[in-house]
Formats: sequence, structure tokens, C-alpha cells
Amino acid sequence: MINFKLTIGILLIALLLVTAIVGPLITPHFFPGEDPTEVGAYPTLDLPSPKHPLGTDILGRDAVVIIINGIRLSLIIGVVGGFMSTLIGVILGFIAGYVGKRTDTILRIFIDMVLVIPILPLLLLLSLYIPKWNIFTMGILLGIFSWAFVARTTRAQVLSLRERSYVDLARLNNEGTLEIIFEELLPGLLPYVILSLAGATVGNMLAEAGLQLIGIGAGLPPTLGSIMGRAYNGGALSLGLYGQLLIPAGILIMVFLALNLINMGLEERFNPRLRQYAEER
Repeated sequence: MINFKLTIGILLIALLLVTAIVGPLITPHFFPGEDPTEVGAYPTLDLPSPKHPLGTDILGRDAVVIIINGIRLSLIIGVVGGFMSTLIGVILGFIAGYVGKRTDTILRIFIDMVLVIPILPLLLLLSLYIPKWNIFTMGILLGIFSWAFVARTTRAQVLSLRERSYVDLARLNNEGTLEIIFEELLPGLLPYVILSLAGATVGNMLAEAGLQLIGIGAGLPPTLGSIMGRAYNGGALSLGLYGQLLIPAGILIMVFLALNLINMGLEERFNPRLRQYAEER
């Protein structure tokens, strides 16, 4: 039976990936002899026209081309930050949940402290000491500050799994700690880890957009967040160039919606109770 949530989510993600990969290769053919991404290539904040369907941005670049390029850059930031936060969170969550005792107590206190630390003032402070932002700098910083929730939920999962009978059997067979983690525990947590990575990716893309709107990360290449920030702060809305803000925001919403549909679709496919409920409906 076809799961429509999973199918729609995959199609949306595939559409965005194709646009991010193929779009920058195709768009130059619509501007022969010109570079639509060059600063000052066109008049700034030009109104929409057949040549520039969304007009031009405050730096005199074609808005459509900049948005298409921004999808790829925002995805890179999301993946870099999501991978780092998931990696740190899963490692610390496994150590806390499996080792337990004093190690668990110390790490749990540390994780809870990181969860309540106000991230925005720290990023504002760091922005004073970062001379030039790039997509990897932004992705790494977002990953460093967003791993605590993954660690906390991973710890809870490991605490539950380590008491299962097959883990006790592995201990009786004199399997080492690493063998139990990689052969017994990690396979059961792999779907959760993948979903955590997807969620962290979307979270970091949205966080980057929010930071750009308040001016953190100036100098970044044209990500979806920086496009929205420049459109909002540069007066594009007052000129009626709503697409330069609404379309990047819509793309971010689409990524969030697509990954949530995939998450719900996978749950319905692999969770027997949810699968039966979906079939009954």
C-alpha cells in the first residue's frame, strides 16, 4: 500500500535537491554574456520584469538566480550543522546512557546546563570576533550549540535499550562494550539517529535564517536566510518585492514540511500500530 505522506515528502525533497543541483547549471543560459550573481550587474531593487521575474535585490543581482543558489547553500549549512550536532549528541548520549552511574550524572548535568544556556547572546558575542563568515563557519557554530537535545533524547533511548534481553545475552557471551554498542544498540537506534539528523538539518536552516534577519552572519554568501535578511532590511517590501522574502521563507517551510511528512510516513510504515490505523482510515 502506498503511503502518501512518505511519497509526498520524498517528492518535495527530491524537487528541492534537483533545483539546488541543476538550477545553478541552467540559469546562466538565460543570461548570455552576463553574470546575474555579480554585485551591481543590474539596477538595485528593480521591479519584476520578463527578464527578472522577481526583480533584483539590493546588491543589483537577479533575485530568482540568487534564490536558486541560496537553496544549495542553505542545505549545506543545515547538513553541516545537523551532522555535527547529531554526532556530538549521539556520542554523549550513548556514553551517558550506557555507562551510567557517576558518568551519567555528570553528563546529564552538563547536557541540562547546555540546554538552558541562552544561545543568542553567545552568537552575538562570537560575531564580534569572527572577521568573515562562511557557510561552514555558520554550520559548525550552529551544530556546536544545538546538540544537547539530541544527547538528551539519545540517552533516554539507550537507557531503555540497554535493559533488553538481547543486550544481557550479549554480556553473557562476553561481548565488549564497543561490540554491544555497534552491534546491538546502534542498529536499533539507527532510524532515530537518521530522524534526528533530518530534524537538526531543518532546525539549523531555520536558525540560520533567523540569525540573518537580526544581522548575525553578515558577509555570508546568498543563503536563503541572507536573502530574506537583505530583502527585509533593504526595503524590498516597501517597493512591493514581496517574493524576495516570501519565496525563501516558503522554501524553508517546504523543507520542514517534507521532512515531517517523511518522518510520519516512516512511522506509519514501520510501526505496526500506526500502520494498522493508517490502513483502517
